[in-house]
Amino acid sequence: MTNHELVEQIKKLQYQVKTLAHCIDYERYPVESLVLSMDWDDSQLNKAHDIFQKYDEKLEQKEEINWFEFEHELEAEFKIGYQTVKSIVLAFFNNHQWVDVCNSYAMSFEPTTPVEFHCITRRSEP
Repeated sequence: MTNHELVEQIKKLQYQVKTLAHCIDYERYPVESLVLSMDWDDSQLNKAHDIFQKYDEKLEQKEEINWFEFEHELEAEFKIGYQTVKSIVLAFFNNHQWVDVCNSYAMSFEPTTPVEFHCITRRSEP
């Protein structure tokens, strides 16, 4: 196989994976959908888990958390913006992962919680 044929084959596979990504049911598979939409590999997903674990441990230790640092850590690691941070938080929350971190982050916006986080914050209301 020539280099040109190999490049064309890779482009074809990339297109097919993108097409499959649109077929993934976000409601049933939020993290898998996130991985495909972000074009992450296993190490990038693990890095996201590491960041969430760091803040989960801070919550367990009852440390005061600066949620802007959490945001900026995700933004810097993945070269993303605030809207994508929200997508990551929602994907983990909807997958029942790092629920305390997701909840605490969403609640940090009170009383002006972004509408995307209402599924989290309204769940937490008494």
